[in-house]
This record gives sequence, C-alpha cells and structure tokens, in this order.
Amino acid sequence: MTMFRRLLSIMALLVLAACGGAGGDGGSPFGGPVPGGDGSGSDGGTATATDLVLVLSSPTIASTGAETVTATATALDANRNALANVAISISVDSGGVATTDGTVTGPEGTLSSAIGIGADSSVRTITVTAKSGGLVRTAPLRVQEGVSSGLLPTLDIALSSASISSAAPATVTATLRDAQNAPLAGQLVGFSVVRGLGVTNVRTALTREDGTAVVILSPASSTGAGADEVVATASVAGAALSATRGFTVQATNVTITSFTSAVATLGAYGQTSMEVGLDGASVGSPVQVTVSSACVTAGKATLSPTKFTATTATVTLQYRDIGCGAVQAADALQAVIDGSASTASLALPIASPVVSSLAFISSTPEQIYLRGSGFAESSSVIFEVRDANGSPLPNVNVAMRLLTLTGGVTIDGGTADVIRASDAQGRVTVRVNSGTLPTPVRVAASLQNDASIATVSSNLSVAVGLPSQLNFSLSQGTKNIEGYNIDGTANTYQIIAADRSGNPVPAGTSINFVTEGGQVEAVKQTQIVGGIARTVANFVSSEPRPVDGRVTITSYALGEESFLDTNGNNVRDAGESFQDLGNIFKDRNFDGRFDAVVDEFVPLEVDNASACAAPGNNLLLLDASIPSMPATCDGAWSGAGQVYARRATETVLSTSAARPLWASTSGLDASCQKITLQVGPNPNQTAPFTRVAGDTWYGGSSGTLSFVVGDANPGSLAQGLPPRLNPMAAGTVISASTPTTGLTVTLGGGSPVPSTTEASLAAVAYSFTDATVSSGVIFVTFRSPSGTGTTVSVTVVRGAAPSACPN
Repeated sequence: MTMFRRLLSIMALLVLAACGGAGGDGGSPFGGPVPGGDGSGSDGGTATATDLVLVLSSPTIASTGAETVTATATALDANRNALANVAISISVDSGGVATTDGTVTGPEGTLSSAIGIGADSSVRTITVTAKSGGLVRTAPLRVQEGVSSGLLPTLDIALSSASISSAAPATVTATLRDAQNAPLAGQLVGFSVVRGLGVTNVRTALTREDGTAVVILSPASSTGAGADEVVATASVAGAALSATRGFTVQATNVTITSFTSAVATLGAYGQTSMEVGLDGASVGSPVQVTVSSACVTAGKATLSPTKFTATTATVTLQYRDIGCGAVQAADALQAVIDGSASTASLALPIASPVVSSLAFISSTPEQIYLRGSGFAESSSVIFEVRDANGSPLPNVNVAMRLLTLTGGVTIDGGTADVIRASDAQGRVTVRVNSGTLPTPVRVAASLQNDASIATVSSNLSVAVGLPSQLNFSLSQGTKNIEGYNIDGTANTYQIIAADRSGNPVPAGTSINFVTEGGQVEAVKQTQIVGGIARTVANFVSSEPRPVDGRVTITSYALGEESFLDTNGNNVRDAGESFQDLGNIFKDRNFDGRFDAVVDEFVPLEVDNASACAAPGNNLLLLDASIPSMPATCDGAWSGAGQVYARRATETVLSTSAARPLWASTSGLDASCQKITLQVGPNPNQTAPFTRVAGDTWYGGSSGTLSFVVGDANPGSLAQGLPPRLNPMAAGTVISASTPTTGLTVTLGGGSPVPSTTEASLAAVAYSFTDATVSSGVIFVTFRSPSGTGTTVSVTVVRGAAPSACPN
C-alpha cells in the first residue's frame, strides 16, 4: 500500500513538472528524508483547506537517534469536516529529519511524517512545521539526552462515540501510563475542546487506579453542527503530554411548543399533572429537557421528573405542593431544552393553607436573673404558627402578652401586647426581661384575628442569681497537710454557692480566694455539675508560713446579705431580720475579730462606715467563717449585688516530725517533762502538757498508754509565741513494737491520723505474758505522709510509781 501511494505521488509530481506547476524546492519526489527542510514534496492536491491541525505523537524524542516521532497534519473545511486531497508540506528545523508518506491528505484528511533527530544528537528543540497554502501550523519537539522515547510516559484518548448531540453526549476516556506501560493513578488530566463546538462537564479530572480519567463531552449548543477536536493534556515527571481525538456534532432542531397544568389553581398540599409539548422530538432526534421550579428549589414542592430525554411530542410530569402555597401565591416553573434557547414558562397559582395551631418552641435561656445582677437578664421566647398539616406558616400576625408583671418583668421593653408576623419558618420571637423579683414567667400567644388559636410558654423563670451569705459554703479537702517543712503540698477548697432560695447560682459566677500563707488560685468560676453550682480552687504550701502553722483561706463573691423571709414573698420587708455585712478581712488568728495590727483588709471598693446592725435572730449570727470588719456596714439590708458573700476556713500546716504528748500521766513518776503549748487562736491561750520522752510507765501486768498525737510546731519565743498544739498531717501512720520477750503490744487506735484541725489521740495496749518478766520497752513510731518517722520509747514496769508526775 505504501509503494502504491508513493507511485501515485510520483505520477502526480511528474504531471505537475510537465505542466510547470511545481515551483521552488519541493524536496524528494519519492518522500525521502530531507535534512533540515521540507520532507513532503511540492504542494499538490485539488482541494483547499480552511484550517490545519498539527499533532505530535510525543512531545519529546531521545537523543540516541534510534526512534522517530509521528507528526500528523489534518486538513479541515469551513464546516470543520476533514478534507481529503489537500496538499500539505511538513518540515523541521535544528537539524531534524522529516520523512513524509505522500504529499496530500488521504481519505481521512490527514498526512503523517516520521520526525527524527538527524545527525545531531545534542539536546535542543526541533520545530515541526505544517503548511498548506497560506496556513502554517507548528509544534515543538524536545530532544532529551539519553532517554529513549520508549521509556517515556504515554497519554491516549478515546471517545465512546465520534458523533455527539444534545441527547447523546459521548464519554471521553484519557489513559495515562508510565514508561513501563503501567497505569498512573492520581494524576491530573486537563480537557479542552479546540473550536468550542463541544464542552466537557469538568475541565480537569484525576486518573483512577487503572490510569483513566473520564469526562462527558456534550454539544455547546443544540443548534451547532460540524467537526471539532477534544484534547487531553497531562504532565508527568516534567514531560508535557497531549492527545487529541476528533468528533462531529449533530444539530438538534427541537422546540418547546407548550407547558401547561391540568388545574388552573392548585389546592393547598394538592397534586396535579403537567404537560410539556415538543416539536421535532423523535427517537431519531431525542433531546434533553430540564424543568425547574422556585418552590422545588426551596424544598416546598416536588416535581417528577425534573430532567428527562424526550423522544415524543408530549411529556407528562407530576407536581405536588408540600408548603409552597404557604410562602407564595404561585410557583414559577420553566422548561428548557438543554443547550438551546428554547424555553417555556408556567405560573401555577397555589392556595394558601389555613392556620390550625400555635406551638411554643423554646425560651432561651430558660432561666434569667434579677435586673442588675450582672447575669443574663433577658430570654427569647419563640412560638410557631402551623397549618393542619403541621407545617409552619409565614406572614401570620401573632399577639403575645405576659401573664405576670411581678417585680417589673417586661415584654419587649414594656407591658403592652406585642404583635409580630411569623417569618419564613412560621416563627415569631419576643424578648422577656427580668425585673427585681424572682418569679416564674409565662407568655401567652394567640392569632391576632382568631383568639381561639392560642398557647402559653413554659420553662421560663427569673432567679436571684447571686449567692446569698447563708448559702455560700466553703470546705477543704484536707484540714491538716504536711506543709510546715515542705513546699508544694497540695490542698483543695470547694465552694458550693446558691441564691436565697437554695437554687444554684449561674455557671460562670466568679469566686475569689485570698490567703495570708501559702499560695491559692485567685479566681475560679462556678460550674453546674449534676444541677449543683460549685467550683474548686487549688492550694500549695509555701512561704509565708505563720509561726503557729495555721493559715486562713478566705473566699468571696458578689452576692447579697441573707434575711429571714417570714412572709414568704421573696423580698426583704421592714422588720425582717437580716445580716449586715462589713468589709472582708484576712483573719490571721481565725477568731472572728478584726485585729488592726496584723489582719489585712481586702479592698473591694465598698466604703460603708456605719455601725453594723445586730442580726436580730440567732440563725443569722456571724462567726469566724464570715469575716466582717466592724464599723464598715451601712446599717440596712443592702440588696442584691451590693455586698460580697464570704467564707473563711483554717488549714493546719503540720510539721513532718511528731511531738507526742501524754493524754494520761497516771503511770508516770516525777521525772516527767512538761511543755506549755498554745491551744487557741491567741498566744495567751495556753495549757501545760507532758511530753513523751523516754519515760517509764508504772502499772499492772497489762495496761494502755494514751497519747496526744501532736506535731512539732516550734513557736517563736523571740516573738512571744509559744509552740502551737497542732495535729500531725492527715494520713500519718502510727505503729508500736517491743523487743522484750514476754511482753506484747497492740495499737489500740488512732492510726492513720484523720483530717482535723485538732490534735488526735492514739492508744497502745501492752501485756506481760511471762510472769517472770517485770519490765520491758515499747517503741511507738509516727510516720508522716512524706515518710518522715519519729520514734519514742517507753519503759513499762510492773508495780507502783515511786513518785507522781505533777499536773
């Protein structure tokens, strides 16, 4: 076949030469290679092209010179159809070689040429040029060093059909493979149409596991016709790849002649059929039709089908109202033939549904607080207008009013009825603001033009919100921690806060903590846990440490003075007993008395200077846990948010060493050792004690030794401060033993040391089990939580003491 085509070419050239029709250097008349020049022969042929397409089988070629790249030129007429018998010349530059099989396009409208690198093996770019008459097209061919074209990735393109129409688009499949012909997944492939007769559904796609990327090719217009090309491009390891495939477009000459509904007006939530009339649609000329609806788009109606392929003169649709009539008087529908300008519109009136009920939706938040409390003071109350189908109805007027005005509660800032039109979701919202009294709140709602359709809100109440003094509780995790000699020993302090009704204060209520020793968290916010408002602050032992080993932790929050609501109206009335609170101070001695020399005032910008009124009832008495400076009150009940609720507690920083004391000295002789210890908050509150220090205990064949388990607080004689009687740290373990044969000992209780601010007791029982043994030694060890041990010994002797231990 190739020889036959060459003979035809030679014969055509001879005829042209005889007629003087061949001008210039036409290259080899036998289609052989022409280095650096035209490899196609002279411009012959009887047809004339209006466009020319040049495509290379690969954008690169190896510098080894062993392989070629195919250049294909396609001639097109004015209708984008491939054109045969068109003279085309294909040439190369930069030392390349073009070997062209013929001089004119064949029946498929193409002419191909094998492009080689020639004798030059350098890396460069060869420009391939195709000419036909005045048309010139070029394509770059990159020479790559040491790479065989057989080792390059490849990109192929295929169409499911070479002819497309609006009703019959084609699937475009691009296949990408690596140099070993393995599929490449996850690579980006671009798609484009050269002359715009077609469009792809997406411009780019990723290759799948099999190396394919797929798009849909459709006509750009249903009326357009002709031939075009779809191009796939990709880049792999720096190599730019492309592949092209031609296709033809068939025009669709179909129009919409009518769009009608079976009913003139559709009832609320009704259903009807619709009909689209078409001219020119047939099995041989199908069209894609799309029908749109404003209410379908809004989810207020359904339409089936909304997109279909028509092959008949009429197509029937089903339409159903699911709330469209509630939001608009008519639905606007439109039918359009895809890819064309043929459209038809339909306006379908829809009856509005009738209001059936009002529903309370929510109160947000459900609890608000007294005006001026600093917490949430307003709530949004929402109602919904519904029809008989339970669907929301917009644009319906609703009247709302308060059922109680207790304490100055307002609705939208006043007390008059509020009228609102329901929104697109059928809802109306009104704002309720608290007053000065706690109370449940109800909002009544009814239709403005039909009071029989009504409802009432629920779940909304006004609470005090602020902690009341009697309802402000402070507790600590451990009352006696090993912190006198150790930094960083931890403790916790919990606040449980409630308002005057015993209800939890709001989450986020700020609680402050201060102390004169160690370190405590400054501010904590309450959280609602299990319906209870509480928070916990952390503490660690550190300097400064009071000499007596006792620190006071004080907490406070903005609140109110407690009162006895004897008439139950939740308001403090004249004559009702109340707490009159003064300024807060750090009570170092924890004795409930302000000592101007050592106690520190907590500055909270409360500048009252009146005498504090007596509480009037023992239920309201103050103690050391409610520190209040005298002569800093206002003499009256201050109201919510005008004072600070407060609580204080005392924590013992116990020493690691023990200083046990005798709880009973009845078996000691006169050699017993005495020590004076402070036993109250003030240094002058002292008492004598007897130390356990190598003593001899006289008694019978069995007995019990009783101890006071005190720590070794040193006091400060230089400051006139005697040692304080403090407990050992909670968790201290006590043990007893004896090395004496014939003597047994048993710990009778007191271990471990409990959480306490007072020194605890312990007992050791002994018994002589051998009648020949008359004395023995008992060791008692006190081991603190850190592991520090203090051991004392006691000699027990059968018989009476030679003398008595003085009191």
